[in-house]
Amino acid sequence: MSSGGSIQAMVTAMKNNARRRKTSSKSMVGVKAGALYKKGTYNVQHSTEKVEAFKKAYREKAVKENRKRRFLLICVITLTPFLCYWIVQLIWLWSH
Repeated sequence: MSSGGSIQAMVTAMKNNARRRKTSSKSMVGVKAGALYKKGTYNVQHSTEKVEAFKKAYREKAVKENRKRRFLLICVITLTPFLCYWIVQLIWLWSH
């Protein structure tokens, strides 16, 4: 049943990921041991109204981005043959 310390390594990695980052060692002066870790960042409760508003805003943003992407794709597909034809005509005129 021995895990060779891998569980402790995972716990340490999770604590290090949750630790607040400090810019210098001077800013660490006077910090208590428990103050290094973020508290309550994972227990945030959202109301259903906020969740629905976020979903609606996200959907609207996705629809807008899809519209832009689709317009760009249609423009590229439509203009590519005309551009190729124009280049061929220029080459043909230049060679004669």
